[in-house]
Amino acid sequence: MHIRSLKHIVQAVDALVHPDQIIVMGSSSLLAHDTLLGEPGQPLELSLDADLLLDPTDEAQAGVLHEAIGEGSLFHREYGVYADLLRPQIEETLPPGWRERCKAIEGVDRVVCLDPYDLAVVKLCVGRDKDVELLQGLLARGLIDLDKLRARYQATPMDERLMFRSGRVLSRLS
Repeated sequence: MHIRSLKHIVQAVDALVHPDQIIVMGSSSLLAHDTLLGEPGQPLELSLDADLLLDPTDEAQAGVLHEAIGEGSLFHREYGVYADLLRPQIEETLPPGWRERCKAIEGVDRVVCLDPYDLAVVKLCVGRDKDVELLQGLLARGLIDLDKLRARYQATPMDERLMFRSGRVLSRLS
């Protein structure tokens, strides 16, 4: 996904429901930190979706947004990208202080993106092969540092099962 596509998605969301804030939570949040990640041959080139958390969250608005700009919508068919709206419970999986570390998207009001380390902790917890590949790419590009990632991971509260699973993913990066 190119930064222009991400901006188009969040501007469409804002035009439809006017939330106080839009938080980009998934891999596309990295575009606020390095717009080149969406260029041809880069890790986010083929990404089609933007995972968004709206503040405040409203279930009725979420339904409207899914129909208007979600997967399979006319927006998706027309522009090739779409929004995935997240539930507020996602915040429980994030490291403490994550909101303070968010970065604004240049030129777009009330839209912020996760810090790369906070996103990396989420990716550790999910642990799919594509998440591991993304983390390896971020390490190789120098966007994240393994020691700092370990520290952020260790500061994140999680149950034993999730800690075990995400710890195994972290060990694959070493």
